[in-house]
Amino acid sequence: MALGIKQHGFGLQHEPRRYAVALRRSIAIECSARAFNEGRSEMQKTTSVSALTVLDLHDTLLEMGVATLEQMTAAGLHRDQLIDQSSHALPAQEQRLDESLLLKLWQLAANSSLPHIGLLIGQRFNPATRGILASWLFQCTQVSEALDVFQKHIALMNPSENWIFSEEDDSLLLQLSFAADKPYPQAAIERSLSAWLRWCEEMTGQAIRPQRAEFSFSRPEHHQAYVEVFGDNLVYDSPRNCLQLPRNVLDWPIRGANSYLKQIVEQRALQRFEQLQAKHELLARVRQLIQTDLQQGVSIEKVCRELHVSRPTLYRRLKQEGTSFTQLVGDVRKQLAFQQIQKGLPVAQVSDDLGFKDVSTFHRAFKRWFNQSPGEYRARQRGARKP
Repeated sequence: MALGIKQHGFGLQHEPRRYAVALRRSIAIECSARAFNEGRSEMQKTTSVSALTVLDLHDTLLEMGVATLEQMTAAGLHRDQLIDQSSHALPAQEQRLDESLLLKLWQLAANSSLPHIGLLIGQRFNPATRGILASWLFQCTQVSEALDVFQKHIALMNPSENWIFSEEDDSLLLQLSFAADKPYPQAAIERSLSAWLRWCEEMTGQAIRPQRAEFSFSRPEHHQAYVEVFGDNLVYDSPRNCLQLPRNVLDWPIRGANSYLKQIVEQRALQRFEQLQAKHELLARVRQLIQTDLQQGVSIEKVCRELHVSRPTLYRRLKQEGTSFTQLVGDVRKQLAFQQIQKGLPVAQVSDDLGFKDVSTFHRAFKRWFNQSPGEYRARQRGARKP
């Protein structure tokens, strides 16, 4: 395998990471900005991803020595809590976890001393961590069907990861992007693009060499590692992250596909997909109703009337999503506070719009969310605009 990775393990020679950091502001401002951005990244905690996706990355980082148990614990990542082993729990392939856990793992990976960490992870293949979507793909008849299933149901794995497949002349284009409001690092892009090639090889038994690969970032120091995975026709600083493959890849059969197993897995996967869509709609509706009533005072009774559900039912359904009405109110306030302060609205107006009883209460909430006051954030904004 490329990069010296074996199918179920690693044979790696690590090079020390080289850093090139240009400081434009003082350490105090930089730390303040980091604290603010960390707070902002926690705004939307209701998006869930496949639990096995989180577990696989967790175990991979530990196996590679990229992170320690102490670092995992400090980040709030406990392996025994990633999969529910109770008798009434869903199968591990169908369980979900908060996306923030996956983002924490990617942050640990991005801060490692391995510059090509994303490529290394993408070249790894572990059949034991196939979620329900991957299990479905391996039962498709050929690559074209697998791509169609993957593109339409990627939310079963990660709703923040988006793929667009198109045909152009005699080529197949695969374009990847992540949700703009989610802080996925470059390593995550490397992993997803290289993993697609690796998994396709496992499904078909044929290695794929891209005709061309484009990346939205500058040429990295570990460029040669890219050549090993994607070939030598590479374009950096592109407006997209894209793989160009021979069109005949679409016709490649998937070895070991079983129509009976496919029927079973597909039925269950579609059921879970519909459940996820319904849950997303519920949370979006609750957040919308909260936002509408913030200035007048949020009432759970009014939200229940609008949704035509009882208070206990709403509590139960939100708990199943790993959240609560109180947490959603806080999340909506936090997101709107960031947006309005960033726009330069008066603090008193923002406080009133968000339903705080007075400005001092809003100040305390803002500092708790972002580790700085509204005034400190605005001062940082002004400093960032200076040449």
